[in-house]
Amino acid sequence: MTAGFGGLLAVFGAFCYAFSSVSIAKSSQSVQGRGNDVLISVLMTAVVSGALWLLLGPTMPELNRGVLIGVAYFVSAGVLGNVVGRLTLFRSVELAGAIETGFIRRLIPVFAALLAFFLLGEVITTPVVIAFFLVTSGVVIMMSRASVKSASDLAVGNSDPREKNKGRAMAVASAAGYGGSFVSRKLAMQTLPDPLAGVFIGAMTGLMWFAVSWVIRFKSRDAFTWRIQRPSGWQLLAGSSMTVGQVALFFSLMFTDVTVVAIMSSIEMFFAAWLAGHIFKTERRPGPRFYLSSALAATGVTLLALSPRFG
Repeated sequence: MTAGFGGLLAVFGAFCYAFSSVSIAKSSQSVQGRGNDVLISVLMTAVVSGALWLLLGPTMPELNRGVLIGVAYFVSAGVLGNVVGRLTLFRSVELAGAIETGFIRRLIPVFAALLAFFLLGEVITTPVVIAFFLVTSGVVIMMSRASVKSASDLAVGNSDPREKNKGRAMAVASAAGYGGSFVSRKLAMQTLPDPLAGVFIGAMTGLMWFAVSWVIRFKSRDAFTWRIQRPSGWQLLAGSSMTVGQVALFFSLMFTDVTVVAIMSSIEMFFAAWLAGHIFKTERRPGPRFYLSSALAATGVTLLALSPRFG
């Protein structure tokens, strides 16, 4: 019952991330608030998770070595998820589109499984190896030379092919960042089992990164003012939906294991394709090659989900 509820939370989180991706694509079509996207989303995550932590979170335990280790892993998850994962996600959607970015980000459970093997000592079984082959095969088909044109044509308002490839590379980096953040959160909650604290600490880590980067990169007041111009409605929608999605994924970790959460969250691609191609019309409807790739990847993540039971 609780494991099923955790899975439903992960699915809901995946829908929120997909909705955020489409909102990012809509936002990129306007110059209003350009450059604020990631900052707004991280700021909203910090505010919402901080408020929920104060209202619903458990009492903070006494400061000891275990708590400090948990905080350190949450900070690491914040760097991987809120900085590496989120920055590359926003840029990838702008360059490659929500559908293709959502598909490539299905590598998240693969990265999570590999990192769990090295950092958590989890055994990579035969089903995991088969799943890795299927998922990566789907990505190769999607990004193959024969399908570059059809995949690129999914986006409304095509960009330079080199920019498309840069967007795909950033989607892979985003998948690696989020996959690593799942493992880091798992390590953190072994000594500090407080998901709301984890979301808040990770978001504050992202905000600190932005503050340091501003100090290093911008010295003039005009540049700073430009960076905090008023956001657009789509940016606020993207930030709020991503915040809800991240909180849902953190809570799902309370009811089921990290591999299941990572796998469930990978169905974001289906939601993104449906929203972008059928609802918001930000991209053309995907063709047969895309669905073939999706079927391979779906088979892979299904095997990955079953592997802890049969491995």
